[in-house]
Amino acid sequence: MKRPALYPSKRYLAIETSSPRLSLALGDEKRIVATYTGAQDWRHAETLFAGIEKLLRRRQWPIQSLTGVAVSIGPGSFTGIRIGLAAARALGQALSIPVAGISSLETIAAGAQTRSRWLMPQIDALRGQIFSALLEKDAVGRLRRVFVETMADPGSWKKKVKRHIGKESLWISPLKGCYPEAGVLLTLAISKLALQDPESYTSVLPLYIRQAAAVERRR
Repeated sequence: MKRPALYPSKRYLAIETSSPRLSLALGDEKRIVATYTGAQDWRHAETLFAGIEKLLRRRQWPIQSLTGVAVSIGPGSFTGIRIGLAAARALGQALSIPVAGISSLETIAAGAQTRSRWLMPQIDALRGQIFSALLEKDAVGRLRRVFVETMADPGSWKKKVKRHIGKESLWISPLKGCYPEAGVLLTLAISKLALQDPESYTSVLPLYIRQAAAVERRR
């Protein structure tokens, strides 16, 4: 499915399905132009494509006009990540457009309204564990991973982070109600999409960290 030459040069779609709440966004290389949030939690399989259709219709963008797709690779919901990646890969292959993956923890950190230099986004991993990372924000807002995404006991993880940053202030995301947003995800992905080729959908992999709950139960 080729993209007609009559469309503007950059039209991007972002898909965030790693959290309970479906989040979608459209944008170009300069700004986010439209967003969509699912009405019900944990309904990604039923609502993702309908949500994409509604969002594209709102902007009157034919799906063939997309020039890139950004997608959350996790960590987070095993099923949600799988659904989002499958959709992004399908669009990348069908439209011959780049696909870029972004960590859900990086998206949470980038969306934080804080002046803190140090950011510790976290997601409930259940069974008393969290998914988390430590990121450092520079003077112009760029993020650098200090401790990469991991699954850990909250108490010991926070002590490790505190030992590293000393007495400096630390922003920690709430475990409930703080979800990665597709608009932020897309902003992070734009520079990556500019460097990716149309075959990049094959190399965007999930960041599961832990095995699916069904596999763990069998063990």
